[in-house]
Amino acid sequence: MKSKDISTQIQILLNHFNAKNFVEVINKGKILLKKNPEYVILYNLVGSAYQNSRAHSEARSFFEKGLKLDHNNLPIMNNLAMTYKNLLQFELAENLYLKIININKKYLNAFINLGNLKRDVNQFEEAIKLYEKALMINNNNPIVYYSLALAHQGIGNFEKAINYSSKTLEINPNFTRADHLISQSKKYHKNDSHYISLKKKINEINPGSLEMVDIYFSLSKAEEDLKNIKAAAEYMMLGNKLKKGLSKYNVTNDINLIKNIKKQFDNFDTNINSSNTEDKIIFILGMPRSGTSLVEQIISSHSNVFGCGELPILSKIIKDNFISEEKEIINLLEKINNNPLLLDKLKKEYLSFIKNFRVQDQYITDKAPLNFRWIGFIKLIFPKAKIIHCYRDPKNNCLSIFKNLFEGGLYFSYDQDDLVRYYNQYSDLMNFWKSKYKNSILDIKYENLVSDNINEVRKILEFCDLNFDQKCLSFYQNKTPIKTMSTAQARQPIYKTSINSFEKYSKYLKTLDKLR
Repeated sequence: MKSKDISTQIQILLNHFNAKNFVEVINKGKILLKKNPEYVILYNLVGSAYQNSRAHSEARSFFEKGLKLDHNNLPIMNNLAMTYKNLLQFELAENLYLKIININKKYLNAFINLGNLKRDVNQFEEAIKLYEKALMINNNNPIVYYSLALAHQGIGNFEKAINYSSKTLEINPNFTRADHLISQSKKYHKNDSHYISLKKKINEINPGSLEMVDIYFSLSKAEEDLKNIKAAAEYMMLGNKLKKGLSKYNVTNDINLIKNIKKQFDNFDTNINSSNTEDKIIFILGMPRSGTSLVEQIISSHSNVFGCGELPILSKIIKDNFISEEKEIINLLEKINNNPLLLDKLKKEYLSFIKNFRVQDQYITDKAPLNFRWIGFIKLIFPKAKIIHCYRDPKNNCLSIFKNLFEGGLYFSYDQDDLVRYYNQYSDLMNFWKSKYKNSILDIKYENLVSDNINEVRKILEFCDLNFDQKCLSFYQNKTPIKTMSTAQARQPIYKTSINSFEKYSKYLKTLDKLR
């Protein structure tokens, strides 16, 4: 193909990519590559289209092919490192980012992305240093300031988080994720300047955009702080409706998966793993906003425990090995019988990922809430692990979910009907797990943890085979990073205001009456 023709075709592909027509980029890009395998940019384009479609293994293949043709192509290196990170191959990702920085000490994205990786493994001080280096390269990039805001919020430096978010907005007023971060880091008072700016943005931002979702949820939080519950409820409804519409989510898929899990484990004996090895992992799970962050802060305050936060590795292991393309659990007994070493391999894969956190403590916590789906798998892979199930009053729990905007996933939370259906399935599944493994699961009710903190903490530590540690009662002084919506709450002493929070919203959330 003539150079002029290929240049035109590449420009067409770039236009499709910018329009987010990723399927078109993949299909036409592959055709072009068959005729023009020497064009490195095509590997980068097709790989990036796969990456944006969450097909990370395919993305890796194209980036690696492109890098073989051009060993020092920094954009491909950066994209490949991001793909390694998405595949949870953190060591490969870090090494590649460091290689980029070694080649070009002013390559901004490598500093930002390596900082993000460090934040993912709770190395927040290192992340902050990398973001600060990025700031020295370019002090007018909103993403750098926002990254610093996230890092400082995660370790409880709320004033710095607000300041860096404000700087983000000075550079780009439409970077509304920074508005939302501010709303989660402060308590609003009358005539608050940020509240006034949020009200102004209602009329300035595209009403059907993701940016408007940020504004609605931020305003809902502000209005609740100001005790304007009607206005808070109205913004909450608008934010959820818009987010649901933009997500194209169908709750039936998640519900069918939960039903399928129950069916697979109904007559399945998870005691087939006779390992005598002590599994020093404490899984803290339940619905989001059920107290999992609080429980992790309490446990990780213990001198023998390291808090890892919400780990993605267990879900990846299970999805890679036990879930078909039809989103159903494959025949467990057949899979395990055909590969006697499988469970040991999966345990090693999980523990290998934990090494990224540089853990030296005796126990670690994994507090990914939706691991409640995988309790049967936990019993298979880690038969001696501790499982703590956090729960609270269903309506208060669902209100707390419905009024929060989450970073990725949890799409069932943006519609009352979806939320009720999902919660009821969760409740049924937990009853199933408890009937099957009743001595292996500790139930911790949020309301009891708040009203009788000392005895509940003792119960948790005893279940985990940990000696009593006074620091667990002063959990709010724990410096363990928190990367969830609960970062502000879990850094305060126990407070009781959230116990009956549903009452003030009850007339706006009638659908939640269907909760079981």
